[in-house]
Amino acid sequence: MIRPHLDEAVDVCVRAAGQEYSIHLQKQLLKAASFGKSVLDLYNSDDFVDMTEALRVLNAVRFYEIGLPLSYEQYIRLTPERLVQRLVNRQEYLFALKISEYLRLPIDKIYVHWARQKVRSSSTDEDSICEEIVQKLNGTRGISFEEVARAAYDEGRGGLAAELLEHEPRAGKQVPLLLNIGEETIALDKAVESGDTDLVFYVLLNLRKKIQLSSFFRTINSRPVATAIVESSAMDQDKELLKDLYYQDDRRLDGSNLLLSEALDASDLGPSTDKLKMAAKLLRDSKEYAPQVTALEEAQKLLRFQEAFEKDLDDRFIGLSVNQTMSKLIRAGYSKRAQKVQSEFKVSEKTYWWTRLRALVSKRDWRELEDLSKVRKSPIGWESFFNEIIGAGNTKVAALFIPKCTALTPAERIEMWVKCGMIAKAGEEALKAKNREALEELRAQASGQAQLEIDRMISQLQKGR
Repeated sequence: MIRPHLDEAVDVCVRAAGQEYSIHLQKQLLKAASFGKSVLDLYNSDDFVDMTEALRVLNAVRFYEIGLPLSYEQYIRLTPERLVQRLVNRQEYLFALKISEYLRLPIDKIYVHWARQKVRSSSTDEDSICEEIVQKLNGTRGISFEEVARAAYDEGRGGLAAELLEHEPRAGKQVPLLLNIGEETIALDKAVESGDTDLVFYVLLNLRKKIQLSSFFRTINSRPVATAIVESSAMDQDKELLKDLYYQDDRRLDGSNLLLSEALDASDLGPSTDKLKMAAKLLRDSKEYAPQVTALEEAQKLLRFQEAFEKDLDDRFIGLSVNQTMSKLIRAGYSKRAQKVQSEFKVSEKTYWWTRLRALVSKRDWRELEDLSKVRKSPIGWESFFNEIIGAGNTKVAALFIPKCTALTPAERIEMWVKCGMIAKAGEEALKAKNREALEELRAQASGQAQLEIDRMISQLQKGR
């Protein structure tokens, strides 16, 4: 008769067990439910298992030593997590741990609460407290020593807080509290060890506000990572701080380079010259930096020259290099001034000739280039003249330099004549070299009068044989 309703009867027994405070009646009802579900072919036992777990917890907290007479409905509404929290608040730590382990709940907050309470209430020495806490908490997942250390700090136990923070694995948790308790150096070391540049920068900002500048520099000088971050930040935001850092650390070359960059960025000549003078002064006392001092002094001299050119020629020169200054003067038709710059700055003949050649080609001053073709020697050779001029598209002027390229092979000169479109001249070069094969190739390229000339040369070469 009951079999068609057996599953419902099992559910009723399970629910009834939850309403009972008597452990004996709970067991009787659960045994009845267990017997009933054992003869059912299909039955979901989840409710039975959940009720069994819940009753074990409820019976434990209802016991007189704990004294929480919770009903099953109250337990469900409260949730197991909040029940554990209530036990923790009543300092029933062992009981809370057992329930959490039984219900597979996190236990880290229980340990942390115990440790914080230990810090607040214990009267033993700080080393003993720290040792006991570390012994209990070490190896437990999710433990935050920072929370315990903060409780110690709030109680005025700064030394204990610092000791506990040594066991906090997360630098992001360690560092802010270390700064609060006045352990700035340790905080900086922890931030550097973490490899988190944002965290290092955060510590450095706090340090800069709290201590004098000289102490700040002494602190970071022994920490290359911190120094590099300060340099990188100051380069964009506070160059005066960077100058102080270089001065404090006796890094003269870096300080000079910084002044040089400011001189290059200056819009007016006066400040630019002053920065260059200061940069040279920084390095002048050391023989090691003699080349740099010379370069800075020459930069000042160049600025004076360029200032004079701007006044006389009404054109922009400041900011150009020595070579660019000479090139601009040559293009403007002031070759004597360019030669004076060459003399003053000891520019080599090769460099000057290259600058002059490119300036004249850029200006398309073919007459001046024709005059140069009459000069006997060139420090840069004559092939460079041919290449630059042919690149500018003037084959007539380029051809003037081919006969002067005596260091080249006949085949190379033949190719140069061909580039200029002068096949007959290329043939003459091939005839001088007695190169029948080259003449045949040129004949294939030639037309009109040039072809007749090549034929004549081939005949002449055959007769000569």
